[in-house]
Amino acid sequence: MDLLHSSGVSSTYYLQTHFSHNQKYFLSVSMATDLRNTFFLLFPIWFHVRQAEAIKLVWVAVVGDWVNLMLKWLLFGERPYWWVQETDYYRNSSQPMIEQFPMTCETGPGSPSGHAMGTAAVYYTMMSSLLTIALKREEHQIRRCQTNNLYLSNRCVRVSLWTLFWCVQVCVCLSRVFVAAHFPHQVITGVVIGILVAESMNRTQQIHEAGLGSYLLTSLLLLSLALLLYLLLQLVGIDLLWSVEKAQCWCHRAEWVSVDTSPLASLFRNTGSLLGLGLGLHCPHKVVFAKGAEGTIYRFICLSATLVMLHLFDSAFRPPVHIGALFYLLSFCKSATVPLATVVIVPHCVTVALGYRGQKLF
Repeated sequence: MDLLHSSGVSSTYYLQTHFSHNQKYFLSVSMATDLRNTFFLLFPIWFHVRQAEAIKLVWVAVVGDWVNLMLKWLLFGERPYWWVQETDYYRNSSQPMIEQFPMTCETGPGSPSGHAMGTAAVYYTMMSSLLTIALKREEHQIRRCQTNNLYLSNRCVRVSLWTLFWCVQVCVCLSRVFVAAHFPHQVITGVVIGILVAESMNRTQQIHEAGLGSYLLTSLLLLSLALLLYLLLQLVGIDLLWSVEKAQCWCHRAEWVSVDTSPLASLFRNTGSLLGLGLGLHCPHKVVFAKGAEGTIYRFICLSATLVMLHLFDSAFRPPVHIGALFYLLSFCKSATVPLATVVIVPHCVTVALGYRGQKLF
């Protein structure tokens, strides 16, 4: 493993040395592809465009990040920024001096990469949905044309969307290696597992028929299984917070180490998001928009109001990181509020304020 890790550190050193002028770009890519943007940005947009695809997006993000958490706890993956300072591999040679950034000092284990895995799962789901939508429209428009024209058009759409998908994945992988948060093999593994999770969820149609009980049971199951693994490993003497200690020890600046990046924090955020989605979808005050121009206008108004409200909510409500149990509880509640606000609270307030009656459910 030392040889694999050393080659990874060399890759980080090469990127930081030869592409230092692209530092802002790499940092912005890591920020933009953080999984939280799936809930605060992508989900609201998709929900007001295609509700079924938005629901699938949340399931993919939550299940994918849960799988990532379990693998992190089982694989004990190192991170470049602390491994390079602890290893004896460079005893007879000079140690590469790699730079750290505010987003470098993540506190969870490094394998597989959560950024790469989450981005692969979420964007694979979105590209699959966009491809289905685009091909249906394309076939409808040119169904009277020659078969060859339809085939060429479909192929062009497929190539364009999947080229965009892989460009995004390459950029995310390079950015994570650049900031010294992950080794190359960790981001590659993350991409592969993320695609597998997305593909498996694409084949699971039950998520569109899940009732409130299913959402509650699934949230509790994911939370319980993760905590059970945590307690079992603690009982056999394995401290799963070992990576937090390494982050605190080897991060150049103490303020860059945040409990918000710990595996437990992501666990409570994701289970909260899934439960909040279930509560929103099965709330009696949920607004069902009518089809046509009027419904489209109200969807756009609700989407705009939702994005503004979520931005203000995220900025104003920051759980106190210095109190462990309270932090996890408030993170759970905050994450549950995001889909609940998107699905019910904001649309209900907007429709009441503007006098919109929507479409009858029965």
